[in-house]
Amino acid sequence: MGDGFWIRLAEPADAEAISEILLRAGLAAWGSFLGADRIEDATAGTMHPADAVAVDGEGILAFVAWEEDSGEVSRLYTDPRGQGRGAAGALLDVALDALREAGHLQAWLYTEERNEAAVGFYLSHGWRIEGPPRAREWHGARLVESRFVRDLEPRPSG
Repeated sequence: MGDGFWIRLAEPADAEAISEILLRAGLAAWGSFLGADRIEDATAGTMHPADAVAVDGEGILAFVAWEEDSGEVSRLYTDPRGQGRGAAGALLDVALDALREAGHLQAWLYTEERNEAAVGFYLSHGWRIEGPPRAREWHGARLVESRFVRDLEPRPSG
């Protein structure tokens, strides 16, 4: 599919690998402003749902989750070893196809404003910031998250 990886639907047996990726990706993306201890404490012992995963010869390297009811892309994380290989973009395409198939004309997500790599990634993949940011408390830290949206072309009929 991409740079030595393929995409498949997530399976229950992937839960531990997905949680490990979330931790490593979180430390890389947010460690500088949230701190490693907070991230480790928040993710310890938790399982995070995923709908699709990117896999290479070493195992899962990225995952995505979406909410068919609302049109939200709720999680998109890439293990640092998989950065720059196109897995996140490929997984995002899978999520957008699923949301389009569910009848949505727009997809949306939130990402923390200080996560410059994620902000740049979404902007370069056709997303735009829309509306005021959402501020919330997360494990004793204040997050300010921009709302990104992307219009979805309806599937051609026939």
